[in-house]
Amino acid sequence: MQLKPRLAVLVSLVAASVLPVSASPDEVDDQDASYTFRNFGDSDHVHVMSHFGRYAMDLRGGTRFFLQFNHETVTVPGVEAAAGTQEAVDAITTASRPIRNGSDAFRSFSKDRNEFQGDIGNRRVKVGYYVSKESDYFAQQVRTSLNRDFFQENLNLKVGSSYGWDAIDPLQDEDTATGKDHRTTWNWNAVATQILSPTLLVRVGADLTLVHGLQHNPYRNVYAGGGPVPERHPDARTRTDAFIRISKYLKNRSSLRASYVAYRDDWGLTSHTLDGRLYQYVTEDVLVRYRYRFYTQSGADFYREDYLDPTGVDGYRTADYRLQPFRAHLFGAEIDMNLGLFRARPNVLRHLHLTLGYQRYFNSGNFSANILESGLSFTF
Repeated sequence: MQLKPRLAVLVSLVAASVLPVSASPDEVDDQDASYTFRNFGDSDHVHVMSHFGRYAMDLRGGTRFFLQFNHETVTVPGVEAAAGTQEAVDAITTASRPIRNGSDAFRSFSKDRNEFQGDIGNRRVKVGYYVSKESDYFAQQVRTSLNRDFFQENLNLKVGSSYGWDAIDPLQDEDTATGKDHRTTWNWNAVATQILSPTLLVRVGADLTLVHGLQHNPYRNVYAGGGPVPERHPDARTRTDAFIRISKYLKNRSSLRASYVAYRDDWGLTSHTLDGRLYQYVTEDVLVRYRYRFYTQSGADFYREDYLDPTGVDGYRTADYRLQPFRAHLFGAEIDMNLGLFRARPNVLRHLHLTLGYQRYFNSGNFSANILESGLSFTF
């Protein structure tokens, strides 16, 4: 993937602003790399395969350089209902994928995404760049953060900001005619982390995000006024959230992490999230994670189960379930094993980690999923 010349120059200038002038390849103090393959599937037969790579390098002067790459393939199954039935018509109308013709809806759809991001900085300052490419979407972001320790490093304050700009070029779809569009996103955040005791840490923070541009799915239609019309969301959205997270180390080689997040935006949507996670070391090489999350939200001002008028509400209409009122629960368990526990000779397995996980999700909208995930990572 090649960057546009002006973007390549921008990344170089940003990196140079925090790199020590004397830094060179032979001044690397430490470096590490890892590769992870992940396989994900749910009860609706949506399938995701991911190849994930990371590389980090320490430079003299306390500067660290970090790179990350992810290649992801998402496969969505075709409509399983019989052609011409109301169930099939409903599924095609509200589909979140492009459908070029009627028969196309009954075939699976695959989409690749390549993501790259890099950061460079020290304990005080960090800058980064992110880019993601799909067949119909090109996203970029620059970001920076500042942080400082106080009170003998028991308190850390961090502030950050990012700016993202996305180019959207929808694929051919028989029912929608959305042309090329764009979206920009500004984000500002602040986080305070306080060590209250050797075994207790508390973190609080807040975010403000301003989004402008295309924010609905260009392939999805809505039933409004008795027939299907393209989905349409407002072009501007202001999002805010605040959170608190608590991490507690327990004496039996386990730790507990709990968090609460409150969110609201100017589309009329508010939400609350409670999340609890328990980490338990069974041996030095085996870690088990348990998780429960409860989520509840109100609906957006323009969300309706039925739109009597094709213009919707104030010109807006949606078939996005994420904008309706609902409550959701998620239960999960995951085991992470360093395969070096098998003591093979030569012990190359010590560089391999196997992850197996299961999650059960269900919500008040009569939707549920069994989520299975497996991953294998290799550390160089």
